Amino acid sequence: MYICIEGNIGAGKTTVAMALAKRKGAVFLGEQFEDNPLLPLFYKNKKQMAFPLEYSFLLSRHAQLHKHFEKKHKKITVADFSLLKCLWFAKSNLSKEEFALYKTHFKIIEEVATAPKLIIFINTHHKNLLQNIKRRGRSYEKNITKSYLMDVSDSYRAGLKKVKKIPVIEFFVNSYTAKTYEAIVNHIDDTLKKGVTFKYKEIIL
Repeated sequence: MYICIEGNIGAGKTTVAMALAKRKGAVFLGEQFEDNPLLPLFYKNKKQMAFPLEYSFLLSRHAQLHKHFEKKHKKITVADFSLLKCLWFAKSNLSKEEFALYKTHFKIIEEVATAPKLIIFINTHHKNLLQNIKRRGRSYEKNITKSYLMDVSDSYRAGLKKVKKIPVIEFFVNSYTAKTYEAIVNHIDDTLKKGVTFKYKEIIL
């Protein structure tokens, strides 16, 4: 089983994914995004670097997922990314012409990629995202704007509405506390024990 934790920049995807993997005795698969040299360049010049960055992420995410799942893991895999996020970020960052080309290539790769059995979407207000981004202190993220985060959140919501074959749990976090991540993991764990019998479920924290 492949469970994907998704969300905007600073939503807490990795923290939740690691905690859930520990709870379930699962394999944690973390995205290797910090290895991408184009990311800092993108935040300096989005218009010029958007397509190279998004295309490189499409290839690297597919390669990472393929390498992981070709080993036929017996345990659950909990990842802090999915291939679908490529499409949602590209929608925010590319021009209409670039996105049309990108989407064509994405569909080709998607056909042969392993899809998650469950998507956990961590949603929250842009103010919380900006606070979390500032708190972790990555230098290349310091110029991320409110409008950019809002646009990415819109892309996520629109994209998730189009997901037909994968159940989704959306957690809307009003404010992050010491108990936030534990509460999310508890809800997910309870859902897995009871069985996933829904298409879309929203939980407000």
